[in-house]
Amino acid sequence: MQEDKRVHRHGPYRLYAPIYDRFFAPGFSEGHSMMYESLGLENGNRILEVGVGTGVSLTFCPSFVEVEAIDFSSHMLKKAEERASKGEISAKVAFSQMDAHSLQFDDDFFDHSLIAHALAVVAEPLVVLEEMKRVTKSGGRITIVNHYTRGGGKLISLINPFRKRMGLGKHVEFAKLIEKCGLSLIREERVNKNTSSILVCSVP
Repeated sequence: MQEDKRVHRHGPYRLYAPIYDRFFAPGFSEGHSMMYESLGLENGNRILEVGVGTGVSLTFCPSFVEVEAIDFSSHMLKKAEERASKGEISAKVAFSQMDAHSLQFDDDFFDHSLIAHALAVVAEPLVVLEEMKRVTKSGGRITIVNHYTRGGGKLISLINPFRKRMGLGKHVEFAKLIEKCGLSLIREERVNKNTSSILVCSVP
């Protein structure tokens, strides 16, 4: 898909931003905690978080790393910046409005990268994951958290078009996407009792 023809369904997030922390974030908290733990972070590591939303995930980030946090929605970023200004985030974070399909960072810039509940809502998940791979150092980790079950099933296929229009994402076969991107899946596990999974990948 050419960049000028790419459709970004970011409109709904203008509506979700004011209510996200109350209605969505509580169900995501365990995944947010697990994804930072999965990186095996060391002092001074530089981290990329794609689709940071209102920044609630950053409350689980340790203080000894630096984070570049990006999102396509200015309304979500405003909430994240407000959270940081209130002292709810201990890490050093730089916020940027950016299209994850074309990351404005040099190759091998980050020690690790992560994305939570956003890879299924972008226009082209493979392009975004390839970009994350490009900017992450060899030997680093890319962690994905998303609602995911292998195969999906007929029900997922039926509701897929409605989820896309609401900005809630389409069903993505993440394991296949990871393989196609040339990453190595080193860990996959369910997050609490819902259909969310955390997938930890190694960059070759």
